[in-house]
Amino acid sequence: MKMQRGSIFRPEEDYYKIAGIILIIGCFQFILAVNLAETQFPGYSIAKNTLSGLGSSVPMVEPSAIIFNLSIIFLGILFLAAVYLILKSGGCRLFSSCLAISAIFAVGVGIFSQYTGVTHTLLALTFLFGSLAVLFSYRLGLNIPMVIISFVMGLITLLTLLLQFILGYGITNPLIAYLGVGSTQILIIYPVILYLTALGGYLTSRGEDWVRLRFTKGYW
Repeated sequence: MKMQRGSIFRPEEDYYKIAGIILIIGCFQFILAVNLAETQFPGYSIAKNTLSGLGSSVPMVEPSAIIFNLSIIFLGILFLAAVYLILKSGGCRLFSSCLAISAIFAVGVGIFSQYTGVTHTLLALTFLFGSLAVLFSYRLGLNIPMVIISFVMGLITLLTLLLQFILGYGITNPLIAYLGVGSTQILIIYPVILYLTALGGYLTSRGEDWVRLRFTKGYW
């Protein structure tokens, strides 16, 4: 069986631009929702409280929990839609698979809150697959600057996760001891979200350049 080793560009089925717009919308709404949820969580500290705690504290704090959980569910759904369009356009299956798994787990994080115990902890693997998606995004045929950014962002998340896995969540982990558990989780989540926002902008450039067409063909 012949294996797909990268992306196969299909100009007759080019949905990269739409996929890029979906990625941007998903990431933007999540960042805005997180900031809004933080304002609705009394005494919230970005150093001491985790981002996922906004939607899964015990007991839950409303309306912070509903804002965060709906946002991360919506994020997962939009990522799945983007994955579908990227695959339909001939995009790399390795990148798409990692992003799809991360998206499914993200939806699960919004549905199964912290009180579900082990289930919620396992669904946090969304961050691992998110970092792998960032690292494998070079297989979409990106330019060199984007490839460099993808490796930097992906490694920040992956190395922070490995430190937590090896050294734990206590003061034995130097990052947590110095930055706090909340700030450490930011190093896991935000590099992925910020990079996928940038990737969304990059993918939109593969569609029609309507600004250029406006001046060359008279379109408004």
